[in-house]
Amino acid sequence: MDRLSRRARYLAWVTTAVMVLLPLGTVVFVAGGGVDSAMLRAHYGVAVMPEALQPGPTLVWLGVEAARMALLLWIMWCVRRWLVLCSGDQALSPRAAQFVVRAGTGLMVLALAHVAGNTVIVGALTWDNPAGQRALSIGFGSTEILLVLAGCLVTLFGWIQFEAARLRAENEAFV
Repeated sequence: MDRLSRRARYLAWVTTAVMVLLPLGTVVFVAGGGVDSAMLRAHYGVAVMPEALQPGPTLVWLGVEAARMALLLWIMWCVRRWLVLCSGDQALSPRAAQFVVRAGTGLMVLALAHVAGNTVIVGALTWDNPAGQRALSIGFGSTEILLVLAGCLVTLFGWIQFEAARLRAENEAFV
């Protein structure tokens, strides 16, 4: 087994472990009472919101976070599949390139999910406020910019990998 295959196999195991531990840690955090109005107020920058959380905004927060977690896990699954293919000497295959492009596209969608999700959460957290004290916050910060940039780079790498796979197949057919 060459060095690339060994490293890819190791990273695939690490990715698998993170895919298990991340949702588990999130469930433990939420079940342990880690979500309260003070945490949400500080995290989302909402100055005026009820002291006690109502079930509606809490369910909206859980739904948005679950959707973002599912998208992140799908991206990690694509990366893991790519690593498994690389560990099996298929690094320059169209199938491997396909998983890279999917992961890059997922990162760009995750950036949009962050913007839209935060907007929905802030709206839900302030919905019960009196008129004039409700908020709608739409922001595009450094996290989202980095996600879009990483998504573009990963997608570009996938397209390069598609071209490398095509050239490899052309060379093998020629020889």
